[in-house]
Amino acid sequence: MLRGRSGHWLNLASFAALMAANLAAAALPFGLRRPQGFPHGLYALLTPAGYTFTIWLLIYALLTGWVLYPLLRPNREPFSVTPMPVRFLLFCTLSIVWITLGERQPLLSILALFLLVFVAASMYSSTRNILRPSAAEIWFVRLPFSLYFGWICVTALASVDALLTHPSISATSISAASVSVPSHLGLTLLLLVVGILSACFVGFRWRDAIVPLTFAWGYGAIAAGPQLHQIVAIASSAGALALIVYALWIAFLRSHERD
Repeated sequence: MLRGRSGHWLNLASFAALMAANLAAAALPFGLRRPQGFPHGLYALLTPAGYTFTIWLLIYALLTGWVLYPLLRPNREPFSVTPMPVRFLLFCTLSIVWITLGERQPLLSILALFLLVFVAASMYSSTRNILRPSAAEIWFVRLPFSLYFGWICVTALASVDALLTHPSISATSISAASVSVPSHLGLTLLLLVVGILSACFVGFRWRDAIVPLTFAWGYGAIAAGPQLHQIVAIASSAGALALIVYALWIAFLRSHERD
C-alpha cells in the first residue's frame, strides 16, 4: 500500500492523465455525446440546459486542490486524510474510460459510469469520516468529493434515461414499441424520485448539504432545458426546490449538533 508523499505523487500523475483525456475528448472526434433525440422518435427526457456542465470546472478546480495541497502544504499543518492512491487511480481510470466511450458504446459506457459511482462513493465516505476537519480539509477534501459524488449520481440517472433511447439499444435488446412514450415518461419520473430519495438519504446520513444542493443544480438545469413533456419540467423544478429546502435544513441540523 502506497503511503505518504509517494501516494500523493501518484494522485498527481493519475489526475494529470484524467485532465489530458478531457482535453483530448474535447479536441478529437470521440468522447461524450449527449444528443437529445434519435431517428426512431424517442428522446432523452432528462436533458439539462447547456450551462449545467460548467459545474465540472468547479469540480476539477477543487480536485486540483485535493491533489496539490498535500504536496505543497507545510509539514507542520495537519492533514488527516490518507492519499487513497489506489482508489484515486481507479477513479481516474474509470473516468477516462467513460469519457472515451461516450455514446459510441452505451452499455460499456454506463457500466464504467456505475463503477465510477461506486468508487466515488467509497472515497466520499472516507472523506466524511474526518472528525474535526481543518479549513483546508473542508475545502480540498470534503467539498470536491461531495460535489463530485453528487454530480456523478445525477449524471448516472440522466445516462440511464438516455440509454433507453439510444438507437443501438433499441435496435438490439429493446424494441422501439417496448419503450413507448408513456412508459419512458414514467421511467423518467421514477428516476427523478430515486434521485431525490438518494440525495436526501446521503445528506442526512453524513449531515452533508452539498450533495442535495448538487442534485438541485442538476434538477434545476433539467427544468430549464428543452423538455417535450411539461410534467418533467414541473417535477424537476419541484424536486430542485425541495432539495434546496432540505439542504438548508441539513445545514441547520449540522450547526445545531455542533453546539
